[in-house]
Amino acid sequence: MSRARGPEARLLLTALGPERRKLTGVMLVLLVALALRLAMPAMLGWFVDAAIDGRELSLLTAIAAAYVAVALTAEVLSLVVTWGSVSVSWRAGNRLRERLARHALRLDMGWHARHSPGQLIERIDGDVEALALFFNNVLVHVVGNLLLLVGMLVVAFTISPWAGLLLVVTCALGATVLVKVRAAAVPAREAEREANAILYGDLEERLGGLEDLKANGAGAYAVHRLHTNSARTWRAARRASLLGDGSYAFAAITFAFGSVLTLGLGFVLVQREMVTVGQVLALFRYSEMLRQPLERIAEQMKEMQKALAGARRASTMLAEEPRIADPGSDRHLPAGALAVELDGVTFTYPGTDRPALSRTDLAIAPGTHVGVVGRTGSGKTTLGRLLLRLWDATDGHVRLGGVDVRDLSLAELRARVAVVTQDVELFRASTRDNLTLFGARPATDEELVAILRRVGLGSWLDHQSDGLDTPIEGGGLSAGEAQLLAVARAFLADPGLVILDEASSRLDPITEAALSHAVAELLEGRTALVIAHRLATLDRVDEIVVVENGHVAEHGSRAALAQDPASRYAALLATAGSLPIEEALETFADDEGLGA
Repeated sequence: MSRARGPEARLLLTALGPERRKLTGVMLVLLVALALRLAMPAMLGWFVDAAIDGRELSLLTAIAAAYVAVALTAEVLSLVVTWGSVSVSWRAGNRLRERLARHALRLDMGWHARHSPGQLIERIDGDVEALALFFNNVLVHVVGNLLLLVGMLVVAFTISPWAGLLLVVTCALGATVLVKVRAAAVPAREAEREANAILYGDLEERLGGLEDLKANGAGAYAVHRLHTNSARTWRAARRASLLGDGSYAFAAITFAFGSVLTLGLGFVLVQREMVTVGQVLALFRYSEMLRQPLERIAEQMKEMQKALAGARRASTMLAEEPRIADPGSDRHLPAGALAVELDGVTFTYPGTDRPALSRTDLAIAPGTHVGVVGRTGSGKTTLGRLLLRLWDATDGHVRLGGVDVRDLSLAELRARVAVVTQDVELFRASTRDNLTLFGARPATDEELVAILRRVGLGSWLDHQSDGLDTPIEGGGLSAGEAQLLAVARAFLADPGLVILDEASSRLDPITEAALSHAVAELLEGRTALVIAHRLATLDRVDEIVVVENGHVAEHGSRAALAQDPASRYAALLATAGSLPIEEALETFADDEGLGA
């Protein structure tokens, strides 16, 4: 196998490895079934020769009965092989799905930014489905038929070397056709799957923004994109079908011609008394059987091509290494509230030239609640991402509790840091699973109910007939209830640091007041980083950090900064009634001659 096929082959072998024992059993049954199928044309020839020779009826009856028994047994064993191969293939496919999903979760945010959810679905599910079909077909329709071909050629040579040679030539011509077409078809199948991935990815994005598209009259653009991507997909599928299905047509013509030649050769051999009529019939049956396996293989070329393209894409994805390396360290963060320290931190997003943060220093004492404000793009959200290690600092050190975050296992880090954002992800699952994130944060039902009541969702829970088993569907919770559920998740984590990233920016004042009460309880005894667009959300913080152009431009006590007329925060308070934070900061920068 060429080096280009190495990763794909290793991927397939790794997926099938745990199924070795069952696969061996299926192969043994397959060999018995093939032997019985090979015996059937020979038995038919014996019956014809016995009838021509005028043998007794009892012998003819015995041959006929044996033929029926062999045929029935071969069919039953074929069903067993099909069942076994399907079982093996789907278990191997599900194992590969899990491997790909786990690897995708390990990859960094930059990789996910370059790949839409639709593309991930196509790779993890669509490509693996093609591989699962390949696992099944390669045993039943490829390996089995190849073994059957070899067996028929051996039997044909024992009857007549001339007939065997003719069948070998026919096979060689047919195989040449298949190989030549396959070489061109695999890239075409890969292009088809890539076009499908783009189509589904774009569809997912458009459906996700359906409300905005309808509200802003952009439906025509979405339909145009659908037509464009659909046309690209159709052209890719047409080219792949022409190349893939062409192999079947060429093979059918080749083997039909071979069958005619075999029948003609048999007539000549009978005339020269080199074979019997029954043997000619057996040879003709073998020539037809020879054609059928090759046709089956040609039929499966499309799935094999899809599988090889899928294996290439899957192996390429598995070859991607996450930029965020998990050290697997057994170091633990100190109990309770965590200190936060940024020491000369610089960070630049991949593909950009301008640093999001540049040589930034920041120190937050344990248990301190800090409000972070800044214009859009100033770097305030990047602070939270670096603390969670969604990205690694380009330079400098990010420390929690005195420990560099790169020295902590990702599980330890993210168990002690909780994030509540304005966009709460709700899953189509029970309330229990949405709270515990499918068991990632284990808790008893009593604990879950207590936490829901604590954050203000007790009344909502009381109205649910199924309690914690109530499924949460899209739109089943209001925006405020969803935010309260996110706060309940944070309670379950019992973090030492809580990051609130504009968690209340989309809520009405009444709902925001209810959320503020739950958040106040959550932040009690914990360090907090409150990233906000509205100053009202910073009324209870201890300190203020103003971020400008990737730098901490101001950091101090909220009360002290508010009373200092020269501070940026005081300027924000002065303009808070008429301008949002971003515009107020821009106005302040213009007034002070600071520029952007």
